[in-house]
Amino acid sequence: TIHFDHKAKTLNITVQLERFKDSSRSHNQTVNSLSGGERSFSTVSLLMALWAAMETPFTAMDEFDVFMDQISRMKSTEMLLTFARGCSNRQQFIFITPQSLQNVKPAPDLTIINMFPP
Repeated sequence: TIHFDHKAKTLNITVQLERFKDSSRSHNQTVNSLSGGERSFSTVSLLMALWAAMETPFTAMDEFDVFMDQISRMKSTEMLLTFARGCSNRQQFIFITPQSLQNVKPAPDLTIINMFPP
């Protein structure tokens, strides 16, 4: 949930985590109490929600998956690619990551550019 306090000029974000398959055991946490990976995954989810409300010609994310574990990295990359494919043909998405993309399947609408370490 997002709570705006205009008087105090603050924005409070609470994230609901489902640590178990049984969603009745989920719980809420403030962003400050999340691990780096949970925070990164939550940020990706929030940005996708914002992107759904607006259309820009270019959308870019840099190192969105740096603090994620392998499973969260694969899931967030899959979510981002699915989201991008569902958007207008007038939009281009750029995702920059220092992580391996070996699990991403090649496709006609996807260009992967690998850079070699310095």
